[in-house]
Amino acid sequence: MATVTATKRRWDDVRLSATVFLGNKTAVAGLVIFLLFIGDAVIVQIAPGLLGVDNPDSVIPPQFTQTNPECVGAPPEAPSWSHPFGTTQYGLSGIGCLDLLQLTMKAIRIDVAISFFVVLTGAAIGTLFGVVSAYLGRWFDELLMRVTDVFFSIPFLILALAVGYVVGRTLFNMALALIIVWWPLYARYARSLTLSTKESTFIEAARAAGSGRIKIMVFHIFPNVLPPILVQISLDVGTIITILATLAFIGFLNVLVPELGVLANIGLGLAPLGYWWTVIVPGLVITAFALAVNLMGDGLRDVIDPRRRS
Repeated sequence: MATVTATKRRWDDVRLSATVFLGNKTAVAGLVIFLLFIGDAVIVQIAPGLLGVDNPDSVIPPQFTQTNPECVGAPPEAPSWSHPFGTTQYGLSGIGCLDLLQLTMKAIRIDVAISFFVVLTGAAIGTLFGVVSAYLGRWFDELLMRVTDVFFSIPFLILALAVGYVVGRTLFNMALALIIVWWPLYARYARSLTLSTKESTFIEAARAAGSGRIKIMVFHIFPNVLPPILVQISLDVGTIITILATLAFIGFLNVLVPELGVLANIGLGLAPLGYWWTVIVPGLVITAFALAVNLMGDGLRDVIDPRRRS
């Protein structure tokens, strides 16, 4: 009977959470846009032909692979039925016929994957250190705080550039640089959440029942720290994709990679010539994804807010 009651309570919590989230119309709109991006990334990776994507690799075709004679010397084409996002040029010889929609769909796959990889890895490392340091305290907590102080004393974009130039200007190294920059944020956040949680009555009851430190951290503190961390992850994915695009835009990344910042960088030289869509389209896509995850994060924050669940 107790098991049935507990199961019913969990389902009631799920239904209440869904009701609160769906009641936020902007959050639902953000979720829809977010799912479109995720769907594009998955389909381009698994079955690119469904979206009409050619060359589903991670490299923009270099000039010497262009075999379409009608593209040689052709200027970028404006958005039309045949090219909804128009076309863009690439390289010094001005070869056109690179469909911007296809490049954008391939770029979404890369940006979304790297953003999630950076945020989830940074959150996992930071949360682990934050929870352990706050619960154990003493010298370990002091050491972690001094380490994070060093990271926070340097602007994160400058630090990411410095790390990237040391390890190399590749897509993986860019992700590595952002992880190194990002984990201290979660360490501080998880530490603050743990400090407020470990003094709770149920933690004292667990200690009185004979639970050890590891059991308390895994089964009592971590489940209470996780919901706010998940909300922060949803917000940071949008932040990371803008930082990733910024680093690529200023030339950190290999220009052959079809990444949104790289596409905007290519378009920046074409926009003054009247080909405005070559820079506007990648910029709008970046903005749409960042806005979507922020709207979705606001909805998730409502879900974990006790005042909205009453």
